Amino acid sequence: MRRKLILSIAAALCSSAATAQLTKVAVPGSVPPPAKVADLSWLAGEWTGEGFDSVLHENYSAPIGGQMPGHFYGAKDGKPDFYEFVMIAEVGNSIEYRVKHFNPDMTGWEEKAHFIRFPLVAVEEDAWYFDGLTIRRTGPDTADHVVRIKRKDGSEGEAVLKYWRAGSKK
Repeated sequence: MRRKLILSIAAALCSSAATAQLTKVAVPGSVPPPAKVADLSWLAGEWTGEGFDSVLHENYSAPIGGQMPGHFYGAKDGKPDFYEFVMIAEVGNSIEYRVKHFNPDMTGWEEKAHFIRFPLVAVEEDAWYFDGLTIRRTGPDTADHVVRIKRKDGSEGEAVLKYWRAGSKK
C-alpha cells in the first residue's frame, strides 16, 4: 500500500513537472517590475540556436538610449524562413520586448505601424519573464528563449529555443 502511494505521488510530481509552464502571463492591472535595458546587456552580440525545426540566428546591439535593437532569422533547408526586427525598450520604470515579423521577401506580418509587445512580468536570477516570452541565461555563452505559441488548431503551447554565443561551443 505504501509503495503504491509513493508511486502515485511520484507520478503526480512527474506529470506536473512535464506540464510546468516556462513562460508567464501578465495579470491585467499588474505593474511591471523595475528593470533597465542594461540588465540584458549580456545579450549583445551574435547568437546561434535551434528551435522551430530551424537553425536560428539572433544578433543584439549594445544598449543605447534605453533601447537594445536586434534582429533574428530562422532558416530551414539553407533558406531563410522568416525574420524579426527586435527592440528591447525601457517603458516607464521597466522594459518590454518588441517584435515585428517579416517573410523572406520582407513583407510584414503585422500592420505597418504595429508590432508585438511583450511587457516584463517578473525577474528572477538569470531569468526575465515577459508576457509569453522568457529569456533565461543558462551559462556565460548559452541561453534559452521560450515563447508561448498558438497552434493552428487553436491550442497553446511553448517552444523552447536553445542558443549559444556564436563562436562558442554548443
